[in-house]
Amino acid sequence: MYHHQHRHQQHGNPFAQFIRPFFGGWRRPKHNVPMNVEDHGDHYRIMLYAVSFDKADIKISVLHDQLIIQGTRAHDPATDPAFLLQEYPLKSFERTLPLSNRVDTAGITAKQENGVLVLTVPKKPEQVVNVS
Repeated sequence: MYHHQHRHQQHGNPFAQFIRPFFGGWRRPKHNVPMNVEDHGDHYRIMLYAVSFDKADIKISVLHDQLIIQGTRAHDPATDPAFLLQEYPLKSFERTLPLSNRVDTAGITAKQENGVLVLTVPKKPEQVVNVS
């Protein structure tokens, strides 16, 4: 049996604890949207697949050193098709990420591009490491 092992840099990655292997892949909790987190040196870039949620449906907040991203929209289950497979939520989602003291929460920005919510989370200057 082949077991694919992902190796993630644990040192300095505040999101590492939320990456959980599951049978060689990644398991996403129900009612959450897929998410990518990238490290760009002086900032993190977070991309959430929030298809069918308008900008007005999404709330981003920081509470107790956690970044909370919530989407809620009106939804009538009576209009649902007969799903054979459903992989993204239609009514609501929530993602929570630890921030620690490594980021500048006042500088967080967000925009929506083709159903993807893109957040830029700047690091505090003392957390930026220049590699030469």
